Parts: sequence; C-alpha cells; structure tokens
Amino acid sequence: MKKIFQLVMVASVGLLATSCYNDVLPAEPLPANVSYQANIQTLFNKNCIGCHKGAANSGPDLTTGNSYVSLTTVTPNSAGKIYVTPGNADGSIIYQALTGNGAPQMPPNGALSKSKLALVEKWINDGAANN
Repeated sequence: MKKIFQLVMVASVGLLATSCYNDVLPAEPLPANVSYQANIQTLFNKNCIGCHKGAANSGPDLTTGNSYVSLTTVTPNSAGKIYVTPGNADGSIIYQALTGNGAPQMPPNGALSKSKLALVEKWINDGAANN
C-alpha cells in the first residue's frame, strides 16, 4: 500500500510539474475603437499622474483635462517636444518611453503590461483621436 501511495505521489508531482509548462494566457482583446477618455486617460490615471501632474520639468501633464493637449502640442512643460505622432506609435516619444525603446522607461518602477502597451499603440496608430 505504501508503494502504491508513493507511486501515485511521484506521478502526481510529475504531472503537475509538466502540465502547465507551455501554457500561455491569452492576451486581452483590444477594443475595436480605443477611446482616449475611457482607455488611455484611465491608464494614465492609474500609472502616470503620480509624477506627471503638471509640475515644472515633469514632462507632459497627464492629468484629466490636460493630457491630450500636453501630448499632442508643444506646451511649457514639453521642452519643445510633441509626445504623440498620430499614426506612428514607434515614432512617438510617449510610446518609446512606455516600451523603454529610445527613451527612458516609464513608469520608472516597472513597465506596463503588454496588453496596456498594445492599447496605447493601437490608439496612436489609429490616429490618436481625442474621443
């Protein structure tokens, strides 16, 4: 009886150790139309406005009501930069910063999830509408 129990335990551990090895969680589906207010501003509110809230030399002001203009036009805090190039996520400073590719990684305490990055990328590539 003891040998059967040991055999069952070894088999169970082996199955558990290998059963999820190659499983990948499916990515969150992107909405057909990314809404700036519902999707992008919400992402900024949760991840960015702790630092980017309009203070001098803090980069774009990502607070509600100010973020879109701050990203798409030259403002006093932008040091002459436009952070979003509609239709070109890879060429947009904000996307480069969020991916850590071509600009310092934002947020500095850790990258956003792939699904959040995909949301920003889609919004920019779809024309960066203020919707």
